[in-house]
Amino acid sequence: MHSCALREDGTISCWGKNTSGQLGNGQSGEDADTSEPVEVAGIEDAKAIAAGAYHSCALHQNGTISCWGYNYNGQLGNGQSGEDADTSEPVEVAGIEDAKAIAAGFSHSCALHQNGTVSCWGENTYGQLGNGQSGYESLEPIEEYNIGSPPQEIESSVPVKVEGIEDAKAIAAGGNWDRGHSCALHQDGSISCWGDNTFGQLGNGQSGFDWNDRSIYSSVPVSVADITDATALAVGFHHSCALREDGTISCWGHNVSNRPGSIADSSVPVEVLEITDATALTAGFKHSCALHQDGTISCWGDNTSGQLGNGLSGPNTYSPDSATPVKVAGITDAATINAGGNLNRGHSCALHQDGTISCWGDNTYGQLGNGSEDNFSKPAKVVGMTDATAITAGLRYSCALRPTGTISCWGSNYYGQLGNGQSGPNTDSTTPVEVEGITDATAISPGWQHSCALHEDGTISCWGPNWSGELGNGTESSLSLPVGVVGITDAKAIAVGYLHSCALHEDGTISCWGDNKYGQLGNGSEVDSAVPVQVADITDATAITTGTDYSCALHQTGTISCWGDNEYGHLGNGSEVDSAVPVQVADITDATAIVAGYRHSCALFQDGTISCWGPNWSGELGNGTESSPLLPVGVVGITDATAITAGSEHSCALHQNGTISCWGSNWQGQLGNGNENYYNSDSSSSVPVEVIGITDATAITAGYRHSCALHEDGTISCWGDNKYGQLGDGPRLPQFVVGFGG
Repeated sequence: MHSCALREDGTISCWGKNTSGQLGNGQSGEDADTSEPVEVAGIEDAKAIAAGAYHSCALHQNGTISCWGYNYNGQLGNGQSGEDADTSEPVEVAGIEDAKAIAAGFSHSCALHQNGTVSCWGENTYGQLGNGQSGYESLEPIEEYNIGSPPQEIESSVPVKVEGIEDAKAIAAGGNWDRGHSCALHQDGSISCWGDNTFGQLGNGQSGFDWNDRSIYSSVPVSVADITDATALAVGFHHSCALREDGTISCWGHNVSNRPGSIADSSVPVEVLEITDATALTAGFKHSCALHQDGTISCWGDNTSGQLGNGLSGPNTYSPDSATPVKVAGITDAATINAGGNLNRGHSCALHQDGTISCWGDNTYGQLGNGSEDNFSKPAKVVGMTDATAITAGLRYSCALRPTGTISCWGSNYYGQLGNGQSGPNTDSTTPVEVEGITDATAISPGWQHSCALHEDGTISCWGPNWSGELGNGTESSLSLPVGVVGITDAKAIAVGYLHSCALHEDGTISCWGDNKYGQLGNGSEVDSAVPVQVADITDATAITTGTDYSCALHQTGTISCWGDNEYGHLGNGSEVDSAVPVQVADITDATAIVAGYRHSCALFQDGTISCWGPNWSGELGNGTESSPLLPVGVVGITDATAITAGSEHSCALHQNGTISCWGSNWQGQLGNGNENYYNSDSSSSVPVEVIGITDATAITAGYRHSCALHEDGTISCWGDNKYGQLGDGPRLPQFVVGFGG
């Protein structure tokens, strides 16, 4: 619930939960949590850090150790323990001056000394300190649960030496609550473990759970069976793993994956299947992962939150846990991508290098453009599209820009969002129709219900609903034909949100118009405007993007500023306070692109990596979790992205090789990975999964519940929901969009 970072100058910053002072900044309590890093007080020479459940420790250059936070069990090592022993500033661990490594479990800590010995301190109920003692003192039996008396704690608030270890070269600690265990890797490649052994996590061939029989635990190190060639070790919740010299991995301990029929626990190491080239490993709560020589990653175990990275996840008995390693989904020929949508229903589209477009996901209003009414979880070609140069997706519709400067749109048209002069019931189109009166467009940006086009001369036209003045023509009258935005003659980019629009000017300034309830126009007020108003304090913008009720700008410096609604941290500044003027997104200094979805945003960096921030209800931040940080987090496994897009609750990346990866909600198949569990959150993924069958995309876009890709040959594919026939000729089969090839 908290994290810490070691800086180059030896200082440490921590952020997150701070009820027990575990951030080390001199504060604690329910109101002391912070979403922004705060510096740990008084530490300037740290060379390693370790974080437990509610405490943290730092290893200093001189071999001493300082810890801070929760100290009920003496895990800070300063000789204190109990209810009043917590400290919100670092205190020195007693008697340690030669440490070279540290490890922190749930409520105990350990240090590796220069001479190869190990010391531990803190919780010791199950012998996790390794000093030959453990809590066992007869108390009253707990008759309600028909079990014997629990062990009495024999903790230590100062370091005690782990018995029998003289040659350790690495240590690790894990566990939960009072159940903890520790392991040491020896110079000869063998491993010893001590502490709780309920699930066989000590690896010595024994296991069990009986508070009245301590023989199943070990308060001194015991050798892990059959391992003599380990090069690294990892300790998780109730399991342990070792990396071996030949690149294989062995694990032991808890093996339950939260559903009936799980493979049994093992009290001795068992080889992880199909891995022969690992170079590193890690162990999590109930899953583990290995890094391969080729840079790919395999994971196995529990997959409730998509932590295996294979495109599947789910919290119930049908969740796709895996007892064997599965590859974290990679990516293969897109040029640009875009995503749209709302809630957990969305769609995406890819522009291929050949000029074709593929779309996938929700197709309720024909937004996939293939003449069908079925959702697609794999890309489907938009019929007849062979000359598209750009694509983009709105809430329930999509649009394509053609070389002639004309624009074609398809899907929902109740509010005139197709721009063909029609609106109302029965005017939707499952095939592309041309936007009237536009012959010189250079860019197109659909929003939820309205769209805007950028013309060659720097002017802008918009069409569709105009409830808050989002068409920018000085009125609030909806229009099914394009109308010019007042006073803009030098625009070079446009972005359309829910009920507002923005334009980037040649001089680096930005103007916005429409709804301003949350300050999303950026002019310091919260009053709607039917004509453009200038965003405050921005003179060097190079790109703009708009979310539901907020907007963001990329600066020449590589920094990003956002403004507007911030209820779920979508401004990225570590707070949840709205802002009617731009505020800087934290920790970003080298971005090359920025996209905003329904409530979350993503930034593409110069090295091809991606960071996202905001709500993470369906894994749309791509960091392997579904927790919602208020600061940017890195997307797992992407190092070669050339473009990014964000939809309602999903995001996509275009890779250098033209493939596409998406992550987040997949209720309507908008991830394009072939998972057809529609309306089932189990199909969502919190890590990138590859869009199937696309190797030649040049652009991609995503809307409400569908996706589309532009191919090299100018054709378009779409997939996702197809309730209104928006995908093509048949259910769940790739189809061309009518009138655009095929």
